[in-house]
Amino acid sequence: MIITPTFTSGFTTNFGTNAAAAKAAWIAAAKVFTDAFSDPIHINITVDAVAGTAVFGRSFPGFVTIRYADLFDRMNAYASTQNDAIAVGPGGSISTSDPSNGGTWQLTRAQAKALGVIPDDTHDDGGTTFGAGNPFTFSGSIAAGTFDFKGIVAHELTEVMGRLGLSGGNNTFSLIDIFSFTGPGARSLRGGAGCFFSIDNGTTLLKQFNDSDANHLDTRDWAGGTNDAFNQFSGSGVVNAVSAVDFQVMDVIGYGRVNPNGSVIETVGHITFLRAHELGSGFGKGLNFLDAEVIVQLAEDPLRSFGFQLRADANLPTRTDMFDLLRSAFIARRPIRLDYVTTGPRAGEIIRVANP
Repeated sequence: MIITPTFTSGFTTNFGTNAAAAKAAWIAAAKVFTDAFSDPIHINITVDAVAGTAVFGRSFPGFVTIRYADLFDRMNAYASTQNDAIAVGPGGSISTSDPSNGGTWQLTRAQAKALGVIPDDTHDDGGTTFGAGNPFTFSGSIAAGTFDFKGIVAHELTEVMGRLGLSGGNNTFSLIDIFSFTGPGARSLRGGAGCFFSIDNGTTLLKQFNDSDANHLDTRDWAGGTNDAFNQFSGSGVVNAVSAVDFQVMDVIGYGRVNPNGSVIETVGHITFLRAHELGSGFGKGLNFLDAEVIVQLAEDPLRSFGFQLRADANLPTRTDMFDLLRSAFIARRPIRLDYVTTGPRAGEIIRVANP
């Protein structure tokens, strides 16, 4: 993932002598997410500032409309982490039927790229704006009476990336709204009091969302408590870091460990599924279809399927040996090493098999 800021002349002018430090802080905040996620996309953001304190931080995402059925399919196809497995699996928060009963669903442009809804491009995906007159600390310890600028950037940047509740305004919803619950099975798409972030259909309430009924502010910021970059309100004199649950949010709203097709990856694990089938029948569907006769799944990478062809060609002797290695590892319940080429978000063509 590459996040590219375009700093406006207004940013430089309004931050004045602090402009260089503010730019460096913005870039450092973005790096938190490029280090955490590997989606092969470019996120392009215009970064502006205005004079005074009337604005603290704002985001301006671009949006893409999507049918819920297509959104569900994309979430399943691109699921790549344990959090995703919970969210899309049985008992997960992502339901097969439209929980809005016919509402409009939207992704931000950045999300739409991550989920393959639109192609990657260099077009502007949204913007962030900051009030340059506010007392900010740009690096190091947060001075008393000032605010952690990197935490504020992380807050606004992730809204451009999709961490923004539409929550039924004009009967329109965003992906993060799917993860709002007041208890087990009690979904709350529209926000309000007592709403929590949950990836398992409300069974585990991970963190409380802001009460937008009470203060009319963002529905999918955190209500407060511990200092956190995603809180609705930022305290002064404290670091507002990106927390573990913040990364969970970004994970399940479209970002994760996704390598571009053609990447060569090594993985080691225990075989849970080994299948050999007739020529040309293949395995999987859509983006993750494997034109292969041997299929393997590993306990350590449960969302992904691997395979290779077992056909009468020049590679048949080598692939027969590969199949024998897989079969013996499966029977002995010992780990196996696979080298594979990614062919889809959750699919790979095995090119080498070895004992680890």
